[in-house]
Amino acid sequence: MLFYTSLTYDTFKILHETLEASGPLNYYMIWNVTPSCLTLENQLLLCLMKLRLNYPDLDLADRFRVSRATVSNVFYTLFHALYEILFEGVMNQSVPSQLKCKGCMPKCFDDFPSARFSMDCTETSQDIPTDLDKQCASYSNYKSRHTVKALTCVAPNGAIVYCSKLYPGSVSDRGIVEHSKVLSHLQPGDLVLADKGFTIFDLMPPGVSLNIPPFLIGKAHFTAQEAKLCYKIARSRIHVERANERIKNYRILHHIPATYRPISSKLFQLCCCLVNLQAPLLKEVADKYEILS
Repeated sequence: MLFYTSLTYDTFKILHETLEASGPLNYYMIWNVTPSCLTLENQLLLCLMKLRLNYPDLDLADRFRVSRATVSNVFYTLFHALYEILFEGVMNQSVPSQLKCKGCMPKCFDDFPSARFSMDCTETSQDIPTDLDKQCASYSNYKSRHTVKALTCVAPNGAIVYCSKLYPGSVSDRGIVEHSKVLSHLQPGDLVLADKGFTIFDLMPPGVSLNIPPFLIGKAHFTAQEAKLCYKIARSRIHVERANERIKNYRILHHIPATYRPISSKLFQLCCCLVNLQAPLLKEVADKYEILS
């Protein structure tokens, strides 16, 4: 189950029960898939396998003993249903407050007790757009290929609490932060951890702090105090890198083909939601969860 869906069987069953309770599905195509053809449980499994391993439709059709059109109908239908439940119904509602973050603050954040989240951007390749203007916008000098790029924010406990839509690869980290309006979720007294590329001090709301590693400008090496600060920030914000790595484990995001371009942002955001259904990133948080259970 973990290999094919990245979820445990218990989590898969909860997701299945949630879909059942949400009412009848509005299928992508004009015809419905009946339980005699493919049960809802198998439809969910098919969709998660497509997201996790990106099997071709013909391969999934052979595995589930259905037509290729049925695979396409099921995937698009379940994908949109899961998006409405997990992203629009949960993640997109609000970013957890500082008070909630303090309720499960790991030890690596002892030096940043007011941290709200750590932010970072992640890129993935895509088919070259046919429009020349879009080609220019999507080319990433950093990756040396045509990409799309998104911003993710991870709470101190390792949960992804915000993910933006996908932007062309040439857009800067600062540009994505400004356009996505993610900073509007912050309150006075909050602290944000970020990488050196996020020079957004002038964009921060009043009373909100930004902590990025110091720059090595005009000197040969960091002072002992600066080196210690770099270590503390890196130890705390490494979890956003680990979360982004989990997102990229969904092979459907390894490369965005032109056929998926209209739904690419929703694909990325749904995969972020599914990462939150996996085992906690931090062992400390996982141990605390087991004790409470």
